[in-house]
Amino acid sequence: MITYQTGETVRMTATITDSGGAAADPATTKISVAKPGGTLAVDGVAMTKSATGIYYYDYTIGSDVGTYKVQVKATGSGGRITIVPDVFAVEASI
Repeated sequence: MITYQTGETVRMTATITDSGGAAADPATTKISVAKPGGTLAVDGVAMTKSATGIYYYDYTIGSDVGTYKVQVKATGSGGRITIVPDVFAVEASI
């Protein structure tokens, strides 16, 4: 698991492929980020496309330390979604 410090910006990337493994653009790609304890910091926000099948979202970490969980929902892709990072840890900055 990757560890960041409070105040840092995390670039979360989602790669979407069709059932044959080729990069594919879905109709929508939305991200949710849950803070430690389950409260949503980001709830169904559209991601930015950087290339066919590649989407990203930049999240600036607040003061909550612990484990964050990332979920991406792509509609109309009919394939697989790979998210980096899908879980990450945050510790207090020095």
